[in-house]
Amino acid sequence: MAPMHKRNLGDMLIAANLIDEVQMQIALAEQRQTGKRFGSTLVELKFIDENVLAAFLSRQMDVPCISLLHIDIPKKVLRKMNRTLAIDCHAIPVRYDDHGHLEVAMIDPTDLELIDKLEKATTTTVTPLIAPESSITSMIDKFYPEEYSGEDTLSQRPRQQPRNMPNDPVFWDIIAEIDGGGDLEDRLTRIEENLDRMWVLLEKMLRTLEMRERV
Repeated sequence: MAPMHKRNLGDMLIAANLIDEVQMQIALAEQRQTGKRFGSTLVELKFIDENVLAAFLSRQMDVPCISLLHIDIPKKVLRKMNRTLAIDCHAIPVRYDDHGHLEVAMIDPTDLELIDKLEKATTTTVTPLIAPESSITSMIDKFYPEEYSGEDTLSQRPRQQPRNMPNDPVFWDIIAEIDGGGDLEDRLTRIEENLDRMWVLLEKMLRTLEMRERV
């Protein structure tokens, strides 16, 4: 199915008196410069509030609007995407519906090209949901944190690592915090942060295994 032209969203917003023709032309020009999505561009230019846009699209497209702030997303669902895909599509998987389709929260459900990309990446039929951009960004940072990118702390590792022990710097950072001194509360906080990073790595490994099983 061919993607819906972005001007259609602008026309709908003009018809609803939510933006005017001048604002639409400015947003389209800005979009051509940045390559960002039309809805996101309107919000960044402060031509429309993101919550107003979400509610409008929900009514126009008959697509549910979802609040992501206090939602619990199963790990099995989160593994259908990774951080790169979530950021690129500005979307986050939420749950499976009664038909086994993957419900994905996104900004603009009129972007059929984006939905097609998500379906190919997740190998699952996608049912779009609508959520404000800021809440999607927050949930991406929460559920898909950046992988550990700090420098290797060689001084915190033994010179010769025991056989069959993990070689990842995050593992040895956790060991160092357990064996180290200092304030207990601070050490527990750092251990928790490193365990979160370890979980990200495990999630990546599980997703890779799932992809291999499908081949």
